[in-house]
Amino acid sequence: MGRKGIAPDMVTFTILIDAFLKEGNSIVAKGLLDQMTKMSLFPSLALYTSIVDHLCKTGRISMAHSIFHDMVEQGIGPDVVSYNALINGYCKAFKVSEALHLFEEMQTRGVYPDEVTFKLIVRGLINEKKLSLACGVWDQMMEKGFTLDSYSSETLIKAIN
Repeated sequence: MGRKGIAPDMVTFTILIDAFLKEGNSIVAKGLLDQMTKMSLFPSLALYTSIVDHLCKTGRISMAHSIFHDMVEQGIGPDVVSYNALINGYCKAFKVSEALHLFEEMQTRGVYPDEVTFKLIVRGLINEKKLSLACGVWDQMMEKGFTLDSYSSETLIKAIN
């Protein structure tokens, strides 16, 4: 494209990044993301969230966190969905302390956890056998009017007993 004098646009970059992520080539996808910003094409929150989610699902948590941080530095405020993507990644990687840090950070920034956020945190804490913390988050969850699914509730109750 560039050789023909046609500059890639946001749609082109988004398609390419998605294709490279699906192929498992996160290094090239990150390079394209960097190239976008150098061309003053700033990715949307949705694109950043998609990249973070994909990287977390493929075990590249540190790269996902780095991209999340870059997003914030560029003035794009994360929403509950983008926080949930990274929190999910940390919980699945058995790094619940980092997930808890994000849980606190999001609330400090005025982004309030939803039912998904609470479930991710509670499950992460249960998996790491941090039951008193899980109960505390469960209490917060109940105060907000959210409930755990039956599997998580049963798992927490069995773990406590």
